[in-house]
Amino acid sequence: MQLEGKRVLITGGAGFIGSHICERLVRDGVDVTVFDNFSTGKMENLRAVKNKITIIKGDIRDFKAVSDAIRGHDIVIHEAFPYGVATRSLKKQFIEEGALGTFNILRASVEHNVQKVIYASTVAVYGIQKYIPLDEDHPKDPFLPYGATKYVGELYCSTFAKVYDLDTVSLRYFNVYGPRYATFDHSAIVHFLERVLENKPPLIYGDGNQMRDYTYIDDIVDGTLLAAKKEKIFGDVFNLGSGQGIRIIDLAKKIIEISGKKLEPVFAKLNEYRYTDKGIPCGVTRKVGDIFVDDRSYVADITKARKVLGYKPKTKLEDGIKKTLEWMKETKKV
Repeated sequence: MQLEGKRVLITGGAGFIGSHICERLVRDGVDVTVFDNFSTGKMENLRAVKNKITIIKGDIRDFKAVSDAIRGHDIVIHEAFPYGVATRSLKKQFIEEGALGTFNILRASVEHNVQKVIYASTVAVYGIQKYIPLDEDHPKDPFLPYGATKYVGELYCSTFAKVYDLDTVSLRYFNVYGPRYATFDHSAIVHFLERVLENKPPLIYGDGNQMRDYTYIDDIVDGTLLAAKKEKIFGDVFNLGSGQGIRIIDLAKKIIEISGKKLEPVFAKLNEYRYTDKGIPCGVTRKVGDIFVDDRSYVADITKARKVLGYKPKTKLEDGIKKTLEWMKETKKV
């Protein structure tokens, strides 16, 4: 399917990932509408294209607003979710956005004859790894409610494909980073870069041996649009990652090297952890004595996306870190 000549609606289009997708589509001459409630998305993210797109302020929990926005569009890329503020807290799980909001998108898409819906899912659906790299058949056992909510969205997508013949595809993003990623709470890369820019050593939670697959934003945009162009996927799921893992301790050392600072990584003391409800810190799975441990290691098996979508991540981790660092310097005027 060619995207040229299509009308594409991006939910959460003013957010980190959504705004990058928006820019790429505009560059390719696609008619784009952004649907966002601007709770975490920013108009600043759309600065380069705001005069070339349609912007609708609305909430995916509001079915009428969703239906009105989707009417007349050919493709929906569903990125809306306040991920940057999701925590362990029972007060911040955003079930309505994740479940009801996704159902509203799918229902409106069926009612208005949308050709395809792309759903942004996450590596978090897997939970603690049983093996690595993680392929799409890995057991789904979310460790946090965020992952459970996202998995519900995947199930809705596959069900709508079977029952209503709606062409849907779910994309499990692995640790996306790059310019416009504004919060460090969910990204060690951004957290470490924030600290080295302040001449502080990277602060490591856990023992540093946990692995992550960091995927640069441009590669995620590539994979998402390849999925949009691929016809008749009907409820299928794909990992989008770099296919390469790095230990958090090694990531910290790499960032120090790239920054040129004379620093050494340090491990968080108990009073330095970011706690949530009931004294449970973010980013750990268990406590061993006085030490918190993160047992999760995420590395994507992208074989399926390569074969079916033609997905080929191009950005090396070092290059992506440099680009992100330059953006942070410009933003913070360092």
